[in-house]
This record gives sequence, C-alpha cells and structure tokens, in this order.
Amino acid sequence: MNLAGRTIVLTGASSGLGAEAARLLGARGAALHLVGRDETRTRVIGEELRAPTYTADFTSLSETRGLAARLAHAVPKIDVLALNAGGVMPPHLTDDGIDANFQANALAPWLLMTLLAGRLGTGRVLLTTSPSHNNAVLSPHNLAATLAGEPRVSGHRTYARAKLAAGVLLREFHRRNPGVDAGDFHPGIMASDFGRYMGRTGSLLKTAARPFIGSPRQGAERLVELAARQQALAGAYFVHTRRARGSAQLHSQELGAALWEAADRATAYGGGQER
Repeated sequence: MNLAGRTIVLTGASSGLGAEAARLLGARGAALHLVGRDETRTRVIGEELRAPTYTADFTSLSETRGLAARLAHAVPKIDVLALNAGGVMPPHLTDDGIDANFQANALAPWLLMTLLAGRLGTGRVLLTTSPSHNNAVLSPHNLAATLAGEPRVSGHRTYARAKLAAGVLLREFHRRNPGVDAGDFHPGIMASDFGRYMGRTGSLLKTAARPFIGSPRQGAERLVELAARQQALAGAYFVHTRRARGSAQLHSQELGAALWEAADRATAYGGGQER
C-alpha cells in the first residue's frame, strides 16, 4: 500500500525494528516523525530519511509530556501512531516514583497516546507488545502497589506485567475514542538490542540464540503491514500479522477503567486531553 500523504509517528525509531520500519515506511511515501531515546542515533536515521526527529526518555513523565507537546505543535493530524519503544530493564523506581518497566512500557505510551488523541482523529494506534503479557495477572484492586513495583519480582516479570497493562490501556483508549482504530502485535523474537538493559547475561543469551531468531527487518515488515492495513484492527492482538488469542484480561472493562484511573493519578493529570 502506498502511504503517500499519510503522517506516521514512530517511537523507538533509532535502532533495531524501529529503524528498519522507518526505512520501509519512508520507502512507501509516508510523512514520518521519528522518536528515539538516543539523540545521536535518532538524528542519524532522521537525516537518512529526511524526517524530523524528537528525543525523549519514556522513564521521565516530563520528557513524555514535552514530546507530546512538540508533536502536537508540529503535526496537525496523525494517521498512525506506532508505539514501538520499550524494553526490559532491571526493576527500579524512576524519578517519578514509578516502576521503570511499568512506566516505560505502559504508562508513558498511554500518556503520549492520550495527549495526542486530538491529533489522531480517525487514525490508528499500533502498539508493539510481547506474548509475555500472557504470563502476567493484574488486579484492579492493587494497582497502586503494581505501579510502585510491588511485589518485587524479576525484570522479565515486571516487563510482562507492564505489557499486559499497556494492552489493557490501549483497549480502554479505544473504548473512550471509538473513532480511533487500535491494535497491538508481537513482531517475533528478533536479533536486536531490545535486551540492552539485561547486562552481560542478556548479551550472552542473545548471541547464543541469534541463529534461531528473526531479524529486525522481518519484525519491521510486520509493523508496516499492520500500520498500512486497510481493514480495521478493531482492538485485536496479533502475532506477526495474524489475529491471535492474548490474555483474557486485555478486554476486561473493569480492569481498563481501574488502570485508566490509576494512570491519571500516577501522572497527576486527568482527562487525557491536549493542553
């Protein structure tokens, strides 16, 4: 599908799957706005594709708000918001007092999405997720403890919990903004720098597994296919580009409402509307 004339905001665009997706989207004619955590790497890919770039650290709520403000000023209308940034990191609290995995993988994408709701119109939100969300369980009654990283578990388990929360918040956003299409997808296990927070052990595991896993290019092709798909994603979960069964909690309206309220409290910002 030719994407000429369509505006796409892509986070996590400075390396790996994100950088490859940016190249593929640019080749299809999309007007790109590229977001990354590393200023130098993000600027390099932006210069390559002649696309404007923005940097923000999703473990900072103030940087996430600043990013939303810059994008809202620069982009009158967003056709696709591709929330691709994320990663597994050691459990710790951010300066905002929130579990780092939860903030980077769930709360910051939610905050960016809600702050840009007025720019999305009848556009699409596509969230990169992980099948690990199936191994997590959230309760609407102890979300304050969850945001604070309780109970203390491994980085992978907090990451799974965060990815489940991100999917629930995405579907709650879709319920509150029915004109905006939404869906999330698992791009496959890839040889990228996704596990850069895992230290020496993670590097060794990635090296050993490299012959058996896919490439960032393959994952990028799946992102692009779903971003460009003419049929509505309609709140579905995809593995690669096929609908799949995710956690039953993804569609819990009780959990969605509770998470939305908890996210509002955690960001000290109500309503999710542009300032």
